[in-house]
Amino acid sequence: MKPNQLHAFVAVVEQMSIRAAARMLGLSQPAVTKIVRELEREVGAPLVERSVKGVRLTEYGEAFAPRARLLLADMRRARDEIAQIRDGVKGTVSMAVSASFALTVLPVAFKDFHTRLPAVHVQFSEAVLPMMLSRLREGYLDFAVAHVVPGTLDAEFEALELFPVQLVIGMRERHPLRASRSLRELYTAEWILPGDGDHFAGRDTISPLLPLGLPPPARVIQGQSVTVALALVGTMDLIGMFVEPLVRLAFKRHGIRRVEVEEPLPVLSVCVIRRRGQLLTPAAQHFVECIQRASLAATNA
Repeated sequence: MKPNQLHAFVAVVEQMSIRAAARMLGLSQPAVTKIVRELEREVGAPLVERSVKGVRLTEYGEAFAPRARLLLADMRRARDEIAQIRDGVKGTVSMAVSASFALTVLPVAFKDFHTRLPAVHVQFSEAVLPMMLSRLREGYLDFAVAHVVPGTLDAEFEALELFPVQLVIGMRERHPLRASRSLRELYTAEWILPGDGDHFAGRDTISPLLPLGLPPPARVIQGQSVTVALALVGTMDLIGMFVEPLVRLAFKRHGIRRVEVEEPLPVLSVCVIRRRGQLLTPAAQHFVECIQRASLAATNA
């Protein structure tokens, strides 16, 4: 299985068109078709089928696509690691972080890292946990920093705990339920929770998050952006679940109030997450160590 075969197949998967994939790779259409056919012979199954609408993946192609992305990502990390050992720590670190971590601990950690290893290129993205896990699974990220409900992380991932953080409920200042002091009273409202059409975490995880054992709220808006959630909660009669640092950092600016309910809300763990068994490059490991130092300083402040 050759890198050019994987690159060609992944390009076809991403573009869903031989022509667009060829343009993306700077090759001719017959060349891309030939390379993909070589890969199919090597794996022993058809991966791509042509149709009147372009191309579609076979069931084998659907199963192989995430593996192909992961293989390419691990090849890149292997090249980075060799280069870092040979030339000193350079290369690229790719990570995703939560919104509150980006606004609090990350700047200190990045300043420390950039001072020590200025030649390393760092790629940041801000995301919620379902999107982070998907991108980790496909090999796009070296690691992620997220808020995790203890005991809920899939076995395919491993987590390094940094510090605890309280979960809070927020609503706009003039919300009709602003006088409510019980979660039971809030279940009639519309909620906004993290998730997307394929990996909707909100309705699956809200019952263990909330201590009454109630079913998920009937009306839930899905969202992958904390920024969008803050904006919508601040202007509509929605209820959101956030982490405590956002109370100080963003609630007032968006016109959101913290709802003090009588039931205890759980404490989440801020964790560095990576695929189980994945070896970090020296640069990525250095960044994790900077994050640990900055987290320790923040919790002791």
